[in-house]
Amino acid sequence: MPASLVVLRGKQVSNRYQLDPIRNYRIGRGTECEIQISDPLSSRVHAILVAKEGKWHVQDAGSRNGTFVNGSKIDDARLASGSRIRIGNFEFELIEQITSESSTSENQIISQKLVQEVPMSEEHTTSSAVKALHDNKRVQDLLDLFQFSMRMLNVYEPTEVTELGLEVLKARTQATVVGVLWSDAEGTLRPHQIIPPSGENHLKLAKQLTDLVCHGSRAIWVKNERKFSDEISKFFADAICAPILRESKTIGAIHVYRENREFSDYDFDFVVTVSNVISVALERAQNQKAVQANRDRLAEKNAWFDDMIGSSNPIRELKQKIARVSAASGCVLIRGESGSGKELVARAIHRASPRANRPMLSVNCAAIPSELMESQLFGHRKGAFTGADKDHIGWFQQADTGTLFLDEIGELTLEGQAKLLRILEGHPFLPVGATKEIRVDVRVVAATNRDLKEFVRERRFREDLFYRLSVFELWIPPVRDRGDDIGLLVDHFFDHFRKIHGRPNLKLGERARERLLRAPWPGNVRQIRNVIDSAVVLASSDEIQVTDLGLQEAQESIEDSLNIEAWEKRLIREALSRSNGNIPAASELLGISRATLYRKLATYGIERS
Repeated sequence: MPASLVVLRGKQVSNRYQLDPIRNYRIGRGTECEIQISDPLSSRVHAILVAKEGKWHVQDAGSRNGTFVNGSKIDDARLASGSRIRIGNFEFELIEQITSESSTSENQIISQKLVQEVPMSEEHTTSSAVKALHDNKRVQDLLDLFQFSMRMLNVYEPTEVTELGLEVLKARTQATVVGVLWSDAEGTLRPHQIIPPSGENHLKLAKQLTDLVCHGSRAIWVKNERKFSDEISKFFADAICAPILRESKTIGAIHVYRENREFSDYDFDFVVTVSNVISVALERAQNQKAVQANRDRLAEKNAWFDDMIGSSNPIRELKQKIARVSAASGCVLIRGESGSGKELVARAIHRASPRANRPMLSVNCAAIPSELMESQLFGHRKGAFTGADKDHIGWFQQADTGTLFLDEIGELTLEGQAKLLRILEGHPFLPVGATKEIRVDVRVVAATNRDLKEFVRERRFREDLFYRLSVFELWIPPVRDRGDDIGLLVDHFFDHFRKIHGRPNLKLGERARERLLRAPWPGNVRQIRNVIDSAVVLASSDEIQVTDLGLQEAQESIEDSLNIEAWEKRLIREALSRSNGNIPAASELLGISRATLYRKLATYGIERS
């Protein structure tokens, strides 16, 4: 059977030898060998390739160091397509050519003959493919590949990745037709993008060849001949097909087709390399698209918004300060009540800063156990403490060159505060259990709903760190001080949630709207969002009523009441809101013991969160 011998390892003038079944091929160092290799471990005539009864065999020719097939030392071995022969430091692979014929009409037969194939995998990277481009004739190939790869770095749409790849292949190989084909569940290649579109019928492979690409992950070079019953060979064509891989599976293929002119070895290597680049770029683009889609879904579900809604004087002043602070480089301390939008302000600062194209990470210090605070922020090494079963890159290192938002900064431990101060002063830090210090460039934006000055007086927060963090200090006004902004927020969330929950015809009753505008909103923007989300879901009619709002004292404003119990419940809820449900902190704010607070929570049926 016709076959070729491909050099997998070892420097050789040719990396591919076409084998004729009527000839024998000697392999060794001697000049008389048909396949001459320069290797001191090889004998002058080391081994001989022989075709017997349609099958290729390799015979050891009494070599000094032996001949190996698929890792086993042999004297005479029968070879199959894909068998690997090792002689000294050289390794070869036998590739048997496949010829397949199919009838397309009564007098027409298409014959496909496999000329060449190479295995591909995720380890078969662009750099390994470029090793074939070692002679001076291929300098232009290297330049083209470099420019193509650089252009791919700026492409984030999967369709643009394949379009650019096809354009480069068509121009470089002078192909008649180029295309991208996707692999379906049955392993059949289906046309996806074809240039020109009219050439779709040319991009077809026999089943055996399709299996090599889809299931064998091999790039193949095929010669097509179309024969007619009344005359010999009407025309011929060449085709190269290389798989597009993802997670070790063939998801598609690049197909390049040329009529009446043969491809060269250079063309084959170039297509294989471009296919590798497309595989990597396509996976990156698809991952980027999936991440963006997930972010958009989360934003839609949770009613995130990137701009601060409001036109009141306090908000206008805050926006002006954000614009000025963003251009600076110092730390920022954002103060405001719980739910007022401190993270939104931090995102606005990052988005308007020179670091906008770098990562911004958000950390809620109150949600990290005190014993893990240091390792989470600064990282740790495997085995540094019980449970550290692997290395962890801390938040500061992850945010390098970007912005790190530290919410509830007052909850940071004194040890963590000391380490944070050193970083802000430009010193490197040492991850827990590490021996090598790390230096990062991070802009810190901190936030708190507590009085850090009081914490400093109580020695719960370092005074030097406080002044370092508050280079720029921004105060977010509570919703109750923002006047008409409440109406804008109500309308924003109402329009959003009736669309999300599939109730486009739902209306907001006049009395319900008035009640929303008059509410004190101790939970600020977060509370408005949650109340409206709940009301849209629970409204039993096509109009939201006051009773649907889920607000405490819905029928009567607490400001109009002298009921001590009502005021006491409001104060307890406010304390819990400011302390994020922390009982000791809430009891301190209220000036009562924790036991008394627990008793009142049970009496009034107030939930901690």
